[in-house]
Amino acid sequence: MLELTRNAAGRARTAIGVASRNLAVQDALALAFHAYLFARVSLAPDSPDAAVARRLAFALFFLTAGTMVLVRGELIPARRARALTYRLGLFTPMLLSYFEMRVLLPALQPALLDDRLFAIDLWLLGTTPSVWMQAWNIEPVVEWLSFFYYSHFLVLTLMLVPALFVGRGRRLQELMAGGMLVVGAGHLLYTVVPGAGPVATLAFDQPLQGAFWWHQVELAVATAGAQLDIFPSLHTAWPAYFALHAFAHRDTQPFQWLWPILAFVAVNIIIATMFLRWHWFIDVAMGLVLAFAARRFAVAVAEREERRGGPYDPRQPVWEQL
Repeated sequence: MLELTRNAAGRARTAIGVASRNLAVQDALALAFHAYLFARVSLAPDSPDAAVARRLAFALFFLTAGTMVLVRGELIPARRARALTYRLGLFTPMLLSYFEMRVLLPALQPALLDDRLFAIDLWLLGTTPSVWMQAWNIEPVVEWLSFFYYSHFLVLTLMLVPALFVGRGRRLQELMAGGMLVVGAGHLLYTVVPGAGPVATLAFDQPLQGAFWWHQVELAVATAGAQLDIFPSLHTAWPAYFALHAFAHRDTQPFQWLWPILAFVAVNIIIATMFLRWHWFIDVAMGLVLAFAARRFAVAVAEREERRGGPYDPRQPVWEQL
């Protein structure tokens, strides 16, 4: 029995050592992100939200860390099984972290910073865009922009999920590395700069005059939104990042024809975030900063790690083929 225990401990040490050698930049980013959220909510005052958030944060960290040991530690010998485990074990916790925010942010019992964010808008613009956009408050405009705001979720799905399972090479490395920074930095900043947005802070002349699509947006925000997730605007950062990625690869299919569509959709979503009264201008500005930073980060990471798995590099490729 003692010998079996020693052998198991030895295999675990070996797997952790191999995993450390094989760890990619995006792996370290994901681990640090989940560890931060778990540590942050562990220090929060006790409450029902905190109890749920602690369990969820630990589960997501454990799933991510376990994936790294199994995949980067090469405990899964079959390449295809390892590749699938990596995709699911890395992507799923980052996706679920958005829903984690719904209980984690209230659990932190933050002091909202909307007054300061509004003050920045006043200093920069003399007002905040959602105030002067009240002049556009007619049903066709509300419906148009609500449709694009709601389409954000479709754009996320279509850009990330197919690439995750059929993408390869430099494009996949760039897309996912930058995407990891968008979600990690964005959700981290939610915990540092909490706010509820203009809709909960300012008095407007009248409610938005929308119909079907506006009601879909309201329902989505009420049932799945994290509520205090305004700074930076990830409704800005994600579509802007996708448009930048597509433009950079416009010499390849499908981005030759897709990049202007993504750019058009991104502009409409960005306007919608302010028109629909969810975001301050500074939220959107920081969302754009994050998108451009993520693009630079993606290129730098891809250049650094595209040599992995080559004839003179014993490290595991970042994205093994399915």
